[in-house]
Amino acid sequence: MSMIDQLNNVKTKDFAKHCYETSSVEKLRAAAEGKADQAEMEHWDLSEGQWEEAIATALADHEAKESND
Repeated sequence: MSMIDQLNNVKTKDFAKHCYETSSVEKLRAAAEGKADQAEMEHWDLSEGQWEEAIATALADHEAKESND
């Protein structure tokens, strides 16, 4: 999870780790292409930008792992 580890904001990093550990690449791609999930933003106390950054970072780490497998 090297990209996630580089995130500076603790809330963003925690959410990105959660997404990486619990979501498939397909689910993360769909999330990245859609609108920010308001319920997740409220639950994790994130701004829309933090939510988007966390999703994109978790997806990038998944894709990096796939290309190395």
